[in-house]
Amino acid sequence: MITQYLPYTRKEYMALLSRELEEYKAKIDDMTVAEHKDLRKWVADGYSPYENPCLLYSEDGCIMDYITAIRINEDMENNPDEYSWGSNSDDSIPF
Repeated sequence: MITQYLPYTRKEYMALLSRELEEYKAKIDDMTVAEHKDLRKWVADGYSPYENPCLLYSEDGCIMDYITAIRINEDMENNPDEYSWGSNSDDSIPF
């Protein structure tokens, strides 16, 4: 993340991310302890909880939030046959 282009100091930006994190956690009621720990590290590293390290996007073209993307990525790793496409006539992404 490149903060030198933001109109905030690092301290102000981290305060903004901290507020985002609290708002986000209030919306996700089924977060596991491990997910919470990973999310806190993600935000501490300077990223928004509304972004994800997998660069996964939803069907409407918006980037997925952290927990949704991590869960989908994990499911894709555990069930690769459910997420294979291109070998049949339906080439749409299955999520």
